[in-house]
Amino acid sequence: MVKCIFIPALRAMNPSFVYVSCAGSRRIDAFSLNTENGDLESIQQLTTQHAPLPMKLGANRSMLYVGTRGENTIQSYAIDPANGKLTLSGESPLPGAPAYVSCDHARRVAFAASYADHKLSVHPLTTQGAASPASQCIEGLPRAHAAVVDATNRWLLVPTLGADAICIYGLDPESAALTPAATPTHAVRSGSGPRHLVFAPDNRFVYCLNELDGSIDVFTFDAGQGRLARRQSISLLPHGFSGQPWAAEIRLTPDGRFLYTTERRSSTLAVFSVDNSVGDLALFGHYPTETQPRGMAIAPCGGWLAVAGQLSAHITLYALSPGTGLPAPHSRFPTGDDPICIEIR
Repeated sequence: MVKCIFIPALRAMNPSFVYVSCAGSRRIDAFSLNTENGDLESIQQLTTQHAPLPMKLGANRSMLYVGTRGENTIQSYAIDPANGKLTLSGESPLPGAPAYVSCDHARRVAFAASYADHKLSVHPLTTQGAASPASQCIEGLPRAHAAVVDATNRWLLVPTLGADAICIYGLDPESAALTPAATPTHAVRSGSGPRHLVFAPDNRFVYCLNELDGSIDVFTFDAGQGRLARRQSISLLPHGFSGQPWAAEIRLTPDGRFLYTTERRSSTLAVFSVDNSVGDLALFGHYPTETQPRGMAIAPCGGWLAVAGQLSAHITLYALSPGTGLPAPHSRFPTGDDPICIEIR
């Protein structure tokens, strides 16, 4: 039995819930997660009018933001803290097809990155937390793939896969406005294809997953100036891999000690240890997982990791070793067709 190891005092007060966007079925699957024993139970299959793809929990974890395609929108769902069920509280149009949605830490503004339309939109949040229509739209961002706010809530990083660069913006949450940083872009290796990134818990390091060459770039982050400096690049591909990489997702445990990535063509989960003093990664190993894994999430307690197979239409729940971070398959559960993203509250 694996128990939550990072915030056990909150287990009884804050039950965990798992949300999976299923684009092919046009629904969001919701499960309750027993963090003591890893049991999953279906609690809701919420039908959506259009295909849900990217999702992100709000800063206080009371809202779930969902980007839909077909008619491009950002939907805001209130989460019932007792049973985890979702209720639509708002829907606003997006200027482009969403690949990623997120919000700031002060619950003032949401963001939507559009890979297909090369743009980033900014959406003020209402007092209830719902995303409003865009107040700002930044165009000319080739294959914009994510929008991630740092811990100080002053900087927004946007990986642009088509430009092999990370764009950096200063954030004013009061006015819901972005302005380019003094050094507005940080170029990465040609052909690497920066896709998603995560900040270390202490905000000193950034880990960027590169979709096209199957690597991770480790950067130091200057939160005073909003600047990146690369210190390491490491492959996430399994030994003997041949063909074109297609990396998908990257996640850190809440304590920042272990990092995980998914790679779609090999259907593998890679595990790395993190040297928190300098930010460097060391590969622990590769593990077979769901077919064409795309979405992945770690429970806030740190003891469980879920991976969704876009082609298998299942999620696998892994128990994470507190000492080594190594994943042990615990249970498997069917989802709707084409599961894309996972979030765990």
